[in-house]
Amino acid sequence: MNKRWLPVTLSLAFWLAAAGPFAGCAAADESTSAVAANTSRFKDAKFHWGAEAIAWAVNSGIVDGYEDGTFRPDQSVSEPEFLAMLLRAYPDASVLSAAKGTAWFEPYYRYADQQKWPVLHTTDPNEYNRGSVARLIAATQKGPLTLADSIRYLLDQGLSQGKSAATVEGYRAGDKLSRAESVQFIRNLKRQSFALPSSQAAPGVAVEQTADAAVSVKGIAVGDSADSVARKLGEPSRKDAGEYGVQWLIYNGDYRDYVQVGMQDGKVAALYSPSANWSAAKGIADGSTKAAVEREYGSPLQYIMKGNTRFMMNYGKGEYGTYELGGAYVTFFYDVHREQAVTGIQIVAKATEQAQTSFYSEGSEGLVRAFERQSFDLANAARVKLGLKPFVWDETAAETARQHSADMAAGNYFDHTNLSGQSPFDRMKQNGIKYRTAAENIAAGQSSAIFAHHGWLNSEGHRKNMLGDTQRLGVGVSFGGKMHIYYTQNFYTP
Repeated sequence: MNKRWLPVTLSLAFWLAAAGPFAGCAAADESTSAVAANTSRFKDAKFHWGAEAIAWAVNSGIVDGYEDGTFRPDQSVSEPEFLAMLLRAYPDASVLSAAKGTAWFEPYYRYADQQKWPVLHTTDPNEYNRGSVARLIAATQKGPLTLADSIRYLLDQGLSQGKSAATVEGYRAGDKLSRAESVQFIRNLKRQSFALPSSQAAPGVAVEQTADAAVSVKGIAVGDSADSVARKLGEPSRKDAGEYGVQWLIYNGDYRDYVQVGMQDGKVAALYSPSANWSAAKGIADGSTKAAVEREYGSPLQYIMKGNTRFMMNYGKGEYGTYELGGAYVTFFYDVHREQAVTGIQIVAKATEQAQTSFYSEGSEGLVRAFERQSFDLANAARVKLGLKPFVWDETAAETARQHSADMAAGNYFDHTNLSGQSPFDRMKQNGIKYRTAAENIAAGQSSAIFAHHGWLNSEGHRKNMLGDTQRLGVGVSFGGKMHIYYTQNFYTP
């Protein structure tokens, strides 16, 4: 028979006091000098921050301007355009001209494939970003690295100063790459005498590409042993009960590099990360666009067959997509408020997913506490990723949240106001919380803290609460009721 796997997922957000506005800051540039180069002959580049690098690149024959006398320094660059600039700067790379009847960029991609560089093979400038170029540049020197490690390499080597700050987050991996940034990156490489490797294969020899490359998180893949995880990641901060019957190893020592590793029978059965620490051989990484994912992997699964039951997938408003890749189900989570950039990934071994014959895991005290602490961790990972301070855990707020989640489950309702007419703020005051500002998020029906988190992050009101100015957070979870699982987040500032 067919069974529609479409759980109702609800969430509400509530504020008592208006916090300060969540405002972004102007992005700094990549240049080491804001002085315009007098040698620049382009009317739109003369006083641009990248004028010196532009003049250098033009004089070196790496790139040129347009017939209308402009350089268009802020125009987005496609991957083959950047590859061409990079390899023109290194004539010893011996890139041949394109054969008749082939695309102009074919020799550049052939060279990149011979070197096994992480390239996307896309000509769309909207699908190429600063994260992509970080991975490429790092790979020319160190071999393939995760996105986060690639950015750290660029920062450590002085090849980038970041965009808003000299940090992984401040690098702004998801931002598109401009023409001015491109030539500045290449100039930095040349000024510091970085070399490119010689060709590893004869011209015209194709390099075999993997059709469905595995996805790894911090060098860990589904099927790895517990010993391998311990060697690579060390001891986890804690061990949580998990859905699918896995035990989650939680690595939250640095929220910029957060990861969950799901262990089952001594092997990795699941992985999750909201950070820039994972990679796929097809070039998809944190900050890639939904369009890039679908270009590489096609449309997401419509359903998963388990025995003779068809579990239909519900992606909401396109907020995530699940694919069967390399013996696992891989879910890419998107941030609809950041142009549908990939903002998290979950990988579950196919055998582990197939063994889960119901949508919801059986509730337990261990799973309740795991979801509570994971919800807290994921809120902090989202904040740190965007340059905000993490919350402090507040047990009194958590107990208030637990009481409300349990009350909603027992009373089969879903609302900020309980059946006794109390608001979130009445409940906080009743439990002795004194606050200047306070807020509440609730959700119901999501199968895990991971899915509840991404649902909140994609909802404007919940996102405002999660990324707002409050300082403390407590989370309460309860199993039961018509919606199966209820989640409450209580935020406040004393």
